Amino acid sequence: MSEGDMAIIKPEMMKSYIWLETADGSIQQVEQEVAMFCPMICQEVLQKGAGSSKNYAISLPQRVNPAMLSLIFDYCRFHQVPGRSNKERKVYDEKFIRMDTKRLCELTSAADSLQLRPLVDLTSRALARIIEGKTPEEIREIFHLPDDLTEACSAQYHLF
Repeated sequence: MSEGDMAIIKPEMMKSYIWLETADGSIQQVEQEVAMFCPMICQEVLQKGAGSSKNYAISLPQRVNPAMLSLIFDYCRFHQVPGRSNKERKVYDEKFIRMDTKRLCELTSAADSLQLRPLVDLTSRALARIIEGKTPEEIREIFHLPDDLTEACSAQYHLF
């Protein structure tokens, strides 16, 4: 490439990438500026120099599957853009968390694994709204949890 050609390379063509490996063994490449939004990934890059190549991909926690990773990076891409208003962020966030409860739980867990506190807070608030005002039985039904209370515990609960 000649010097003249170098002058026309746009900054977006010069992006750096981070390599990530999910628990299922799939390897994904993501823009460094997006990946560094996640403290766990940022720590791996800065402290260990990991993620610089496919052979030195950052191994992600078990709870971070490819589908959740994709959602997390969608969130990061939106929120990393400077100059967005609080209203824009709020509208985006409200649309972003419109998903079934199981998926919302998976996303909360994956975001927590990557130490992405703003997303953990957002998804946790959404889960809190789902269970607000519900009885224990309704909550067990929402989350498909077994009723493992003994009769004595159940009777004691109903006294209050």
